Amino acid sequence: MKHWFTLLAISMITFMNTLDASIVNVAMPQLSRQLHVPMNQAEWLVSVYLVLICILLLFWGRLSDQIGSVRLFQAGSLCFLAGSLMCALSPNFWLLFTGRIVQAIGASMTMSTNFGLIAKLFPMTEHGRAFGLNSVIAQLGNISGPGLGGLLLGHLSWHWLFLINLPVGLIIYLYGRHVLPNDRQYLTPSIDWLGFASYAVTTASFFIAIYWGQAAGFATPGVLILMAITLGSLIGFIAIEHRVAQPMIRLSLFKAPRFSLGLISALMVYAVGYFANVALPFYFQETLAFSATRAGLILMLIPIANMIAAPVSGQFVDRFNSVSVSVIGLIIYAVPVLYLTWLPNPPIFWQLVLVLLALGVGNGTFQNNPMIMDAAPPEAQGVAGSIAALFRNLGMAVGLSLATTTLYWGMQRQVGRPVTHYPQGHSDWFLAGMRYSYWYAVGLIFFALILVGGLYWRQRRNET
Repeated sequence: MKHWFTLLAISMITFMNTLDASIVNVAMPQLSRQLHVPMNQAEWLVSVYLVLICILLLFWGRLSDQIGSVRLFQAGSLCFLAGSLMCALSPNFWLLFTGRIVQAIGASMTMSTNFGLIAKLFPMTEHGRAFGLNSVIAQLGNISGPGLGGLLLGHLSWHWLFLINLPVGLIIYLYGRHVLPNDRQYLTPSIDWLGFASYAVTTASFFIAIYWGQAAGFATPGVLILMAITLGSLIGFIAIEHRVAQPMIRLSLFKAPRFSLGLISALMVYAVGYFANVALPFYFQETLAFSATRAGLILMLIPIANMIAAPVSGQFVDRFNSVSVSVIGLIIYAVPVLYLTWLPNPPIFWQLVLVLLALGVGNGTFQNNPMIMDAAPPEAQGVAGSIAALFRNLGMAVGLSLATTTLYWGMQRQVGRPVTHYPQGHSDWFLAGMRYSYWYAVGLIFFALILVGGLYWRQRRNET
């Protein structure tokens, strides 16, 4: 029982990490007004957090295998809390921006170590339930951000979006000091600095190109140059990792189909989850004129359904296997995503409620964590966990970029000119853009289903 309480503590830090990636979205209008910055600059508060986590995850994952994951997890928890306090007390945009950087450093430290800690705490026969619970709590943070943020902003200022981290995080840190095992290792850290630099350039240039392309167009020379830098540095990173004695990533891990295809499908599922974070808060508050509180309550249907579905599906993973359960989850997930491509205007409310519940059930039933972690050897659990967390955060960052870009494209197709904000007085433009963007989400879900379905048939063939 003690291990399950420890799992809950580890997962709650992950919950706060992923929550802070999405909860700020719903506060964008308020932050823009109160901090006197344009909306696109306010969005940096979301993008810098996600992108910096993506850059640092592999670094911390490699380090955790060398010095011990518990030390890094605890240090990351304190760093995240310090960043949260800085954000909560920020009187201006730039101090808030700095606080988000500190938060991202701490979040990347805890995200890169939590999977490895869980793998050490639980035997293989309990990995389905353990990773299932961790998955539901992490996903709850990701998809409950808009709902919880709407509820808080209906009664309190934006500062409380960050203050809520402090009491929970401090209790978990103190609990971890007394309960987490001492896995300290006395190896001399060996960091592949050249590999890390090439990977950091790849990640940073890719996301800068995406965000720049949204505003200026993807055919802009500067954007094309950045994409070329991304490709060149990625090729350089792979070449470096093949040659160095102590690489950041063991590329041999990707030879296991369950590991590599599990990562790619996880990226797509997390990306699809971010479509709801981007579009639905605006749809409820601007198109349907719901209050922030009412919108928050309705959006909470997604995490509530997720919270019920994920532990149940985790038990099925222990009885059967993660691949079969994930195929079912993706099929369920595809149905509400398809519905949102032709959402009626005005919507039929009971259908909308069922759609939100189905989004949560489908998301919660997708069990990629056991699929990924069980395919990695024990000595590589730290770096495997950091890669899994990397693809999760890449999914959120890609989802944010793709959802906003396709939403703008959809509105542009409707009116024949660029639109990069909510079109006040023209809710039909926004609805058309949202329907259009969800066709891309449908494509992601079906591609993930093809990948995981291929694993399923491979598994069935090996059994017969």
